[in-house]
Amino acid sequence: MHKYELAILKSLQSGKSKTPEQLMTEVSLGKDELLWAVENLSNISLIDIEREKELTITFFPEGEVYANSLLPEDSLLEKLKAKQKIEMKTLTFEKDKIALQWCIKKNLAQVKDGFLVITQLGEKHKVPSNESIFLNSLSKLSSLPKTLTSEEKKSVDEFKSRKLLEIKEKNNIISIKISKKGSEFKDFSDSEHIDELTKEIILNKNIDSLKFKKYDVSVAVPSEIISMRHPLRSLINDIKVTFSQMGFNEISGPIIEPSFWVFDSLFVPQDHPARDTQDTFHLSNPEFLDIDEKEYLKQIKKTNIKAWKIKWNDNEAKSAVLRTQLTSVSVRYIREFVKEFAKDKNQLLPKKLFTVGRVFRNENIDYKHLADFYQTDGIIIGKNLTLSNLFDTLSTFYKAFNVNIRFKPAYFPFVEPGAEIFAQLGEKGEWLEIGGSGIIRREITGIKRKDISVLAWGLGIERMLLLKDKNMKSITEYYNSDLSWLRSRELS
Repeated sequence: MHKYELAILKSLQSGKSKTPEQLMTEVSLGKDELLWAVENLSNISLIDIEREKELTITFFPEGEVYANSLLPEDSLLEKLKAKQKIEMKTLTFEKDKIALQWCIKKNLAQVKDGFLVITQLGEKHKVPSNESIFLNSLSKLSSLPKTLTSEEKKSVDEFKSRKLLEIKEKNNIISIKISKKGSEFKDFSDSEHIDELTKEIILNKNIDSLKFKKYDVSVAVPSEIISMRHPLRSLINDIKVTFSQMGFNEISGPIIEPSFWVFDSLFVPQDHPARDTQDTFHLSNPEFLDIDEKEYLKQIKKTNIKAWKIKWNDNEAKSAVLRTQLTSVSVRYIREFVKEFAKDKNQLLPKKLFTVGRVFRNENIDYKHLADFYQTDGIIIGKNLTLSNLFDTLSTFYKAFNVNIRFKPAYFPFVEPGAEIFAQLGEKGEWLEIGGSGIIRREITGIKRKDISVLAWGLGIERMLLLKDKNMKSITEYYNSDLSWLRSRELS
């Protein structure tokens, strides 16, 4: 018998019931060691254990937000009581959409002629509601109260279905007492049963004849915070590995660029709306950046003026911006290829390159939009490439992530033809745009040989996470500063 078990049995010989805390002090054991030994002794009926069921409460991030304020339907109803009606098109945020759903479901409000109006039931509904007050009180507890009213039980079920909190059953040991069999136990040495595996035992040819102590893997142990890689970082690593396995080499480039590389070099006219401050982040320090590629600048300037019939503005081309897509990285490498190809026309093709990094757009944040997010961009420079090669490459890439995609013709200034990439959220969910692709225009590449072309694509990474993780409803959740959601995730 193990020394821990012997120590516990000796301590219980008086016949008195003892709590785990008392035993830990008397036999000088830690909680893990004590629980392990106690469960072993209980399995062979040498001690009796009295347990008490506890229902522990774990709040999800969304539930914590509501517990510290109001349920979203209460917040919306509070505004509605003051205004009597709210224009539907103003309800743009994710919280508004959740609130709207529950207000209608609970018949607190209804939609009429493009407005959300309060119902009679909504007029009587007090704010904060009993549900909001109850949720707040639960957030201050570690376990569910033993007695709940029928309304409170109904609220708990609703909170669980809304993924605001989780209830787990836990059996706590409250007292330990020696059993009749344990009090009659005299042999405090059990050399026949082995409780520790050693190299010598493993190498023993007669290992089948040995007797091993039984272990109960269902024994409750304290939860430990383990190290976990953030799902976004894991996906980025997987993307890099997948592209590398497909024969691609990784490239990188600066986050801050002159507008020339982000827009002009990609055949985006200088009066295009995407270049305005409502879509792009412009810097004030530095306000302008120099463009080293003087010859390329002249070429692009000439091409843009001819194609778009515009008056060229040098300051607009030099304007410092945060890159809005990673094609600014790809186009730099296309330029390097053109210069090298002019010197050596026997270069080995195809060239397959990819980059992963952050991009920035002045977006309204919702479940599928961020102002600061990750993309992966790729290009293939080769002979006789067509859309079939592009679609096959992207299908192969997404197949590695068990994502089925489809393509839809689309316009992008720097490709011709172009196609958007869509994937479905769940079996019957909406089709979500996850990227754009196409064949880069010759006005951009400057490649004169008609048999050489450049395939290109840009893919959203956070949106891919929504496809992989069914528990996440918004890409904003991946930037939650509360670590509890990450620690409670299942390992994948």
